[in-house]
Amino acid sequence: MGPRVGATFAKVSLSEDSEEFSNDDIKSTAGLQFGAVANFMINDMFSIQPELLYVQKGYKIGEDEAYLKGKSNYLEVPVLAKIGFGGEQVRGFVTGGPTLGYWTGGKSTVKFGDMEDSEDYEFEDEDNRLELGASFGIGAAYKVGAGELNLDVRYGLGFSSLYEAEGNEPKTRNRVFGVSLAYLFSL
Repeated sequence: MGPRVGATFAKVSLSEDSEEFSNDDIKSTAGLQFGAVANFMINDMFSIQPELLYVQKGYKIGEDEAYLKGKSNYLEVPVLAKIGFGGEQVRGFVTGGPTLGYWTGGKSTVKFGDMEDSEDYEFEDEDNRLELGASFGIGAAYKVGAGELNLDVRYGLGFSSLYEAEGNEPKTRNRVFGVSLAYLFSL
């Protein structure tokens, strides 16, 4: 087990273009991720890896002089199958599995010219704070001291819409690319 820390590059994806925005209008925004990892070995090649993470997700619509940006904070629990290969000192791995996230809060920022205003997100009844999703990734582990340093690159897909869509409104889902480091040591 051990700590994980890294960066996210997230955006939202619409199930179809809306009257105001298309998927081409939505850009990614950078955020943080950190938390704890446990890796339970089944055999030399296969393990199950549950994690408890704080993950920032979000989006940006517009350019440098005029934009709307949202940043959401999630507590996320991925439970990943991990297949490792390679030698004693350096090993590669692939991961994949379901994720469960809880939207804890966030901030939205509007900028127009010299004016910029930010405010904390206030949840409404149509907000879906529980997110079901999946995560897929690749990485490398390098033996360092009593443990191993893991470089992990992942892509996360949110299956749940962020809001209850009414009528012909498109569904809005998170998409997250993440890069992180973890140091795993045996107990």
